[in-house]
Amino acid sequence: MIIHYLCTTLLFVFINMQRIVLFDIAKALCIVLVVVGHYIPENSPVWYECLNKLIYSFHMPLFMFASGFIYMATKKEGESYSKFLVKKLKRLMLPYVVVSVIVISIKMLTEKHAFVENPVTAYAYIKMLYFPEAGYFLWFIWALWWMFVIAPLFATKQKRLLLLGAALLLYCIPPFLPEVFCFKQFQSMLVFFMLGAVCCDWSKIATSVKIPFWAVCLSFAALEYFYIRFDVCHSVIPFVGIATIIYLSDIISRGAKKINGLLTISATSYIIYLFHTTFEGAAKAALQKFAPILLDDPFFAVGAVLVISAGVAGPMVLYRYILAKYKLTQFIFGIKRQQAASDRLPAALIRPTGLLTLIYLQHAVKIALGTEAWQRLR
Repeated sequence: MIIHYLCTTLLFVFINMQRIVLFDIAKALCIVLVVVGHYIPENSPVWYECLNKLIYSFHMPLFMFASGFIYMATKKEGESYSKFLVKKLKRLMLPYVVVSVIVISIKMLTEKHAFVENPVTAYAYIKMLYFPEAGYFLWFIWALWWMFVIAPLFATKQKRLLLLGAALLLYCIPPFLPEVFCFKQFQSMLVFFMLGAVCCDWSKIATSVKIPFWAVCLSFAALEYFYIRFDVCHSVIPFVGIATIIYLSDIISRGAKKINGLLTISATSYIIYLFHTTFEGAAKAALQKFAPILLDDPFFAVGAVLVISAGVAGPMVLYRYILAKYKLTQFIFGIKRQQAASDRLPAALIRPTGLLTLIYLQHAVKIALGTEAWQRLR
């Protein structure tokens, strides 16, 4: 009985770790898609335009879904609503203001000497307080802030189900909320955040639904074909896209040696989101000056890889050697040691050898409990 109890406890811990790691992998895949999607040169070939349209069809709903799931998975019981909001205000809006000021200032200082996409005026310093003037991609931060304002008010599983139903209704009707404070984006994204939260609430039921991966991929490919070719299926694709990436993340999470890089990207996903356009812009400007041939066919793919790599790697380097190093930048960007969901896990889990040990432990527990008990616990 004691051995059975210990095995059961270890299994619950391992499964919860697995679920968070899975969504960290999904976050990593998503932020890479975001960086790819935000590189949109004017002379891009048709195949890249199709890829961009595919990514835009589901990547931000996926980010919201992962945020909702992780919000519930890491929710602190008994934390006051006001304390939670202050924490999220510091985590989301303080970096938003700082990055907005930096980007607006850079644009204003360089627009006379180099090409600047979406130039701004001094009024942008005021407008950024109610609209993402520094870069439209920052709408996500406003929308996520409103999610965190609303979600804690629905404190039970049943209430969250009701909110999911209301969010689905808002998603199905034409947008009517204003664009100030990104309420319009909040209206369209709430359903995905709440879907992630509800999937965490009812994870046993959610994981009991077994659909073959090939069927999910085939459905996604078919829907994307009709979307790209005929501009239809807009409302359905995000849900199938989310399912496809979650399935893919689950497959990747089972390979111990393959996930370290993705967990590192996930750990800095917020910093990548804030700064990727700055590094992409710098890389594109450098190519325009020193290697313009890489911005056109037949070398467009090479230039795109270089610019996108700068958009991912640049913020990660910035995070490691500057933002995470000094107390002021740690405070501004809400950086804590072992901050990401993957970092919240034991250090042994993040190392390949440690993760392999836990995988072997998983199989040992499965044998000890028996197949039926294992399936019930999962």
